[in-house]
Amino acid sequence: MDGQPAARVTSHDVAAEAGVSQATVARVFSSPEKVALATQEQVREAAARLGYVPNAIARSLKSQRTDVVGAVVPARSEYWQNVLTAFSRRLAEQGKQLLLFSFVDADHVESALDSVEQYRLDGLVLASSTIRLEHLVRMQRPNPRVVAFNQPAASGLLPLVTVDNEAGARDLAEHIVARGARTAAFVGTVATASTDQIRYRGAAAALADHQIACPYLEAGAFNYDAGYKAAARILDGDGHPDAVMGGSDELALGLIDGLRTGGLDVPGDVLVTGFDGLPQASWAGYDLTTLVQPIEVLVDETLAILFDSAAAVANIERIVPGTLREGKTTRRDRG
Repeated sequence: MDGQPAARVTSHDVAAEAGVSQATVARVFSSPEKVALATQEQVREAAARLGYVPNAIARSLKSQRTDVVGAVVPARSEYWQNVLTAFSRRLAEQGKQLLLFSFVDADHVESALDSVEQYRLDGLVLASSTIRLEHLVRMQRPNPRVVAFNQPAASGLLPLVTVDNEAGARDLAEHIVARGARTAAFVGTVATASTDQIRYRGAAAALADHQIACPYLEAGAFNYDAGYKAAARILDGDGHPDAVMGGSDELALGLIDGLRTGGLDVPGDVLVTGFDGLPQASWAGYDLTTLVQPIEVLVDETLAILFDSAAAVANIERIVPGTLREGKTTRRDRG
């Protein structure tokens, strides 16, 4: 009768159209690697002709898989946006989806974790160094499988994938010494963040080897504005250090603009380094010296743990080295 919705095309309709079994149709859309390429093409062409759309919910009930991976992540962060883009791309290549559970600050993580428990997920990525110890302990559960991403505080509690924060900071510290720095300061993001603590530890230890003290200044956030404000605090002090090491790239970009606004030349008067390797760090106006994180490698390692059945019973750690990228912010003209 006119006006009534058309009946939904089912996998049985596709099977009849393609001349295969319904089980074959199901495998084409859930485990295509188990079906010959010619048969896959035959089934997909039949599905396209009929306008068939696979029912993800029904498929997940049958397979006990949802093909959805969750990520608990800060709502505002250029770094995490780059990480999530990499996760989304890799998961899409595997026919999976990324579901975000964002939070504004550490005080709102609990509500994000409450939301996680309302969904059936194939895995969960805890993607923030400001997630507190009690949250890590809470997620010590076999289902869904959880991996902490760049969250060193999770060591021994959850499977962990992280860049080598300490070695990277040491490399940056050695670099500024080689470029002539004899005084230095480390402008951290959030003092309670485990990445901040480890990066400062690496930088301070390397500078101490050269009898250089490295005071710590907390910016209070990971972003540009926090770095800009921290620059004003440095300028208000008695003199300024030869080098300022930013705890993140976003922070370092704010530091650069703040120092320049205050009348200092970067790198002529002060060297500046960052940490992360954001695309913005290589912009011509900044060309920041930084420690580039191999995001694709870190994401691949994380997904390998999430989807490895053997990893469910072990606290695995993958610590991946970064690469120092020298930019103009530490390249003084020594002619």
